[in-house]
Amino acid sequence: MESAEILIVEDSLTQAMHLQYVLQEAGYAVRVARNGALGLASAQAERPTVIISDVMMPEMNGFDFCARIKQDPVLKEIPVVLLTSLSDPRDVIRGMQCGADSFLTKPFVPDQLLRRVHQILVNATLRKEGAAQLSVEVFFAGQRHTLTPDRMQLLDLLLSTFEAAVLQNTHLEKTSQDLREALATVVRVQANFRTVMEMSGDAIVVVDDRHLVRYVNPAAETLFGRRADDFLHRPFGFPIQGGRQELTITRPDGSRVVGDMRTVDSNWDGENVRLATIRDITETVLLRERLETESVTDALTGLHNRRGFVDHGNKQLRLAARMGRQVVCLYADLDGFKIVNDTLGHEEGDRVLCHAATVLRQTFRDSDVIGRVGGDEFAVLALQSGPGAVETLIARLQEAIARHNASPGQSHPLAMSIGAAITEVGIAVSLTELMTRADKLMYEQKAALRSARAAAASR
Repeated sequence: MESAEILIVEDSLTQAMHLQYVLQEAGYAVRVARNGALGLASAQAERPTVIISDVMMPEMNGFDFCARIKQDPVLKEIPVVLLTSLSDPRDVIRGMQCGADSFLTKPFVPDQLLRRVHQILVNATLRKEGAAQLSVEVFFAGQRHTLTPDRMQLLDLLLSTFEAAVLQNTHLEKTSQDLREALATVVRVQANFRTVMEMSGDAIVVVDDRHLVRYVNPAAETLFGRRADDFLHRPFGFPIQGGRQELTITRPDGSRVVGDMRTVDSNWDGENVRLATIRDITETVLLRERLETESVTDALTGLHNRRGFVDHGNKQLRLAARMGRQVVCLYADLDGFKIVNDTLGHEEGDRVLCHAATVLRQTFRDSDVIGRVGGDEFAVLALQSGPGAVETLIARLQEAIARHNASPGQSHPLAMSIGAAITEVGIAVSLTELMTRADKLMYEQKAALRSARAAAASR
């Protein structure tokens, strides 16, 4: 039986090659025809032992091809196996009508195919004995059908159909088991996911397309200072954008925290949602702000250092340009400061610098920019309008110095040489240029003061 020749009638090249490979590996000789018409011609040219034919083919389908084979006196005894999905019960009726000997379900299993071919070859001798035919009339699917299968054909068809049903049932049971296992896996993964979310130290908030909160974890309740019931099915209250953003959160008790929020698109109970994770970075932000402040602040006096003065001074200049206002820059240097350091020590010198800073704060407004820009050098930038602005500011500062010196307990009187420069409305000037002009005038004043003292000493 292994030397039997099998004719495959199949329009799908992939399916035909698969069938051919399986059968040839089992020792059968195989021919292939690409449609029913070519299959009929091939069978007539050289009679095969078994024919395996697809049902769905162009030009001549498998049922018509099988009928033509069974109508041919020379070919009618050749067993014909039809490849079909058996998705329609009427396929069985049509198979009986066209004289098919067996069915093979698609996609076929190689072992099932070889077992079916072997059964057909074993039963072929029984078919040659010419069993009596039955004539049966049935009504099925709204139509009347007359069937004339012989007993062997009927038995083969019923057995092959039953085997196909068993295989499909086995496949369905396996698929059902796979689905149950997959569902159990999904449930387990969901449970693990919920556990991770519940145990996460970061706040997690799930927001739907309507911007309503669908879920918050315990960490979110702690971060926001609110219970989950205060969140659920209510607007989140913060814009959720893709990527990363910082949130300033005001709790019900008035305290504030800062959160670093990262958002991703996700799915929640079959709906598209945004999943936001929020980490409390309040301490980090406070440290960052402190470092930023320290980077522009003079540690001794608490005034702006040179960098801070330049940064804030440039903002003041831009503001003045928009408002059409003048800006006065004062540049002051402590007179006799070196003598204090040399004779009384640096600790006393530091106290003098702090006293000078206090006088400057008392003299100028909070909106004015005050800085210690050198060892004993200070600068002020102030918005002014009207004539006499420079003289007014210098006079105010000298009066404040005099009041300080008149107060009790002063071991060393303050004295400042002061230079001043003022911007012109509509004329752009840089802060560096303004400070240079004021610094130059200050040194001119200091030089004049030294000359006056030298002249007084020589008299």
